[in-house]
Amino acid sequence: MKYLCSSCGSEFLKWSGKCPSCEQWGTLEEVEESPLVVDSLSSSVKADYKAITKYKGKSSSKVVSKDRIDTGFEEMNRVLGGGIVPGEIVLLSGEPGVGKSTLLLQVAINLSSKMKILYVCGEESPTQLLSRLERLKVKNSNAENIFVTNDVVVENIFNLLSDNGFDLLIVDSIQSVTSNTSKGYPGSISQVRASGSILTRLAKLTGIPVILVGQINKGGDIAGPKILEHIVDCVLYIEGGEFNQYRILRGMKNRFGSTNEIGVFEMDSRGLTEVGNPSLIFLDSKSAVSGSAIGAVIQGSRVVFVEVQALVVERSGEVGPLRRVANGIKKPRLDMLCAVLSRRGSVFLGDKDVFVNIVGGLNISDPAVDLAVCAAIKSAVKDTVLDKKTVYFGEVGLTGEVRGTWGLESVIKEASRVGYKAISVGNSNFKGESGIQVSVVKGIRSL
Repeated sequence: MKYLCSSCGSEFLKWSGKCPSCEQWGTLEEVEESPLVVDSLSSSVKADYKAITKYKGKSSSKVVSKDRIDTGFEEMNRVLGGGIVPGEIVLLSGEPGVGKSTLLLQVAINLSSKMKILYVCGEESPTQLLSRLERLKVKNSNAENIFVTNDVVVENIFNLLSDNGFDLLIVDSIQSVTSNTSKGYPGSISQVRASGSILTRLAKLTGIPVILVGQINKGGDIAGPKILEHIVDCVLYIEGGEFNQYRILRGMKNRFGSTNEIGVFEMDSRGLTEVGNPSLIFLDSKSAVSGSAIGAVIQGSRVVFVEVQALVVERSGEVGPLRRVANGIKKPRLDMLCAVLSRRGSVFLGDKDVFVNIVGGLNISDPAVDLAVCAAIKSAVKDTVLDKKTVYFGEVGLTGEVRGTWGLESVIKEASRVGYKAISVGNSNFKGESGIQVSVVKGIRSL
């Protein structure tokens, strides 16, 4: 008998109200382990094996790329690396109400004309799923190829798939299904681990791709044991707030593609629709005020232009710590950039509150947006309007220098194609031809 933490996965021999590892309350769950039967070792058979070259042509990268399944969404195909690979198991997660079930139902509709799909309803009834399908108002769909079951026992689902020739399995959600091999309640660590292992084995044995919906915990991580994320082939995460109409699909893990790609969708009455040019929603070119700068980030093979907005407010005798509010970038990064501007950029911020926002709700971890953030803050302090046809692209260091980052050639080429007139970059050795003016910013003081 042992206890597992549903938050961090640590194991303990006795129960306690607070996990000693992650310090979360009420997360320890009792798990029963079956004892090892020594007699079963003598009755087992020898494992089969063969040379790796014998598998040539069965799982090579060329065949995997050729056999990918088109989801009907170019944005989702981009994140997956070209589509769903046969036998792949995908874990889709996100905040409640962000559109996970809607996206998967639309994928099922897109594939229903050429595939037989089984949808496991664990979170809602088949009647509720039908009403969702009717709300989407999809025309020319072959809904007869979408089959629904509310049986949540994974062993029963395994037998059902083996006998009826299904081509795709969607489980909504992994926390709602159970396995007969575990005595835990649905959603417990033991149940999620056992169910995930059986469904993964099912995908590998039959070649049927499986898409799982994963709930998240209060910390924003995928609920259940961490082993679930290890055994699946791909982990996708949908970002988007309750009051934000745009959804960003991001790959957190992908064995058959890159994890740097993003897909952008818009939520409306018809469900999720693709946004082919994300820069249009992350820019607000109509505003010509101080504190606004255009930056560029690279998401996989895509260059995305974003608008960085900054607001600097002087404190008039107010007592208390300075406020540094970052929306779209990490707050420690903003704290560092404010310190560099105060010390190296001739912009003193020691008596000012600074607020920075990335338009459109995009979360950026790429340091190439540093130069745009500094330009927006400096523009807000000096109350000067920056040219909307100029792009800022570079990383700012602690000594005040501005460094060039990878992908500069792609950014310059895309900026010229979109219609920008100039680009300010960090120190680089770029000597290629460009259709726009390229200026090098050596230090943050000269910005």
